[in-house]
Amino acid sequence: MNRILDYELTERLLFTAIVVGILMAAGGALRYLMINNELSANLAAQIHDDGGEVEIESKSQAQGLMASDIERRRLVSEQFNMMIVGGVGLALLGFGWLGTDIVRGRRKRAAPGHESSATFD
Repeated sequence: MNRILDYELTERLLFTAIVVGILMAAGGALRYLMINNELSANLAAQIHDDGGEVEIESKSQAQGLMASDIERRRLVSEQFNMMIVGGVGLALLGFGWLGTDIVRGRRKRAAPGHESSATFD
């Protein structure tokens, strides 16, 4: 009886890991795409992607480009973090899924009257 409760608790925890993994992966992917859109609108990111050089004509233009570059660096860093969040989510999803399969297999073997259908000679 106690062992059945342990299996149920473990299965619930693993199901929670699956749900959290799905949410993390989906949230990380969604935020990654949103940041990607913000980067495509960023002037410094456009210049950086083109590999071009800019002729600075005024101090205000230089300050604007500098602010844009600071924002680009922040966005790139946040985008990298979202890749990590999505990867951790996928790892949790896999861990929960595999663990659930293992727990269900052990529960079937521990059930009274369970006989294996395979025969070994």
